[in-house]
Amino acid sequence: MANNTVFFPGYSAGENAYKEIDKVCSPYGTKAVVISDEISINATKKYLDEATQDGIVKIDYILFPGEASFEAVEDLEQNEIVKNADMIFCLGGGKAIDTGKLLAHRMNKPYFTFPTIASTCACNSALGIYYYPNHEFRTFFRVDRPPVHIFISTKVIAEAPAAFLWAGIGDGMSKETEVRFSARGRDHELTLEEQAGVALAACCTEPLLKYGVQAMEDCRNNRASKAIEEVALNIFINTGMVSNMVDSAKYNTSLAHAFFNASTTLPQIEARHKHGEVVSYGTLLLLTLDKQYDKLERFFDFYKGMELPTKLADLEIEVDELDPVLELAVQRYDLDVVPYEITPAMIKDAILELEEYNKKRA
Repeated sequence: MANNTVFFPGYSAGENAYKEIDKVCSPYGTKAVVISDEISINATKKYLDEATQDGIVKIDYILFPGEASFEAVEDLEQNEIVKNADMIFCLGGGKAIDTGKLLAHRMNKPYFTFPTIASTCACNSALGIYYYPNHEFRTFFRVDRPPVHIFISTKVIAEAPAAFLWAGIGDGMSKETEVRFSARGRDHELTLEEQAGVALAACCTEPLLKYGVQAMEDCRNNRASKAIEEVALNIFINTGMVSNMVDSAKYNTSLAHAFFNASTTLPQIEARHKHGEVVSYGTLLLLTLDKQYDKLERFFDFYKGMELPTKLADLEIEVDELDPVLELAVQRYDLDVVPYEITPAMIKDAILELEEYNKKRA
C-alpha cells in the first residue's frame, strides 16, 4: 500500500489571538513576512505590531497585487524580503491567503494564516483558487499541506464589514448539504479520512442556524462576541477541515457551487453579488431538486431572518437567462460525482418549483 501523509492545522481564537504568535511561530524562526492587501494590513497592523513588539518573531509587510495568480506568486518569489523570511504570514480574505499559501508552497516555507473576514475557509484549506491577471478564473490547486496554524482574532472579524460575514454564513450553509449529497451511496469507496470528513460536514449547519442572526447583529456593531466566535470557528474550522479531509474534486461541492460558477457568466452576478450569497441560493435549489423538503423549510426560514436570497429576483436573474447558465452548470466538475444524473431540465424544474414555494411562503 502507498503511504498516506495527512497534516492538520492548529488554531488560536479570541480577541487577543495574535498574542499567541511568539509561542506558536518562534520554533520556525524569527523573520515573518506578511502577504496581504492594503485594507487588511490597515485593519490589523496595530494588533499584529502590538502582539509582536516585545517578542522573538519580527514582521515585514508586502502588498499582494490584488489577484491570486501564478504570475503574482512568481513576482513575490523574487522579493528579497520573501527570500530571507523564515515563514509566510497569509493575512486577509481568500485571494490574499491563497496567494500566500502558494508562495509558501513554492518556496518550501512554513505558513500561518490570519483571516480578517469570515467569508471562506481559505485560511484552513490546502486548496487554493487561482485566476489569470485579468481576473478570469484559471484553476484550483492544492498545496502540499494546510497552514501550520490559524490565528483567528474575533476583534478583527467583528470590525470587518458585516457583508463578508453574511456571505460566509451563506457559503457555509452549503457544506453539509453538498458533501452529504455527493457522498451518498459511496461508502464503499470513501477512505477513513473521507468518512470522517463527511461526518464532520453534518456539524457545519447547526452553529450557523443557532448563532448566525446574533453574529450579524454583533458584527454590525463591531462587537466581538460568543456568536461571532462560534460562527467564525464554524466557517474557518469545521467547513475548512471538511475541505481538507474529502477529495475536493469529488465530494466537497455540488449543485450549489456549480450554479454559482456558471452564473458568474451573468454580468449582474459578477458585478453585484457575492460568492456565498449565490451559493446560499444554490443550496436551496439542491434541497428542492433532491426533495429534502423538511430541510428546505428550515433553511428558508433562516434565510428570511438573515436576508439571504431565496428566489431569482434576489439575484437579479430572469427565467429567460437560465438556459445557458444551466447548460454550463452541468459541465462543472462540481457535478461529476452525484447520486443520480442531473440535467439542465431538472435544475430548471427545481428553480421554478422554488419560485412557487416562495409565493406560497410570502
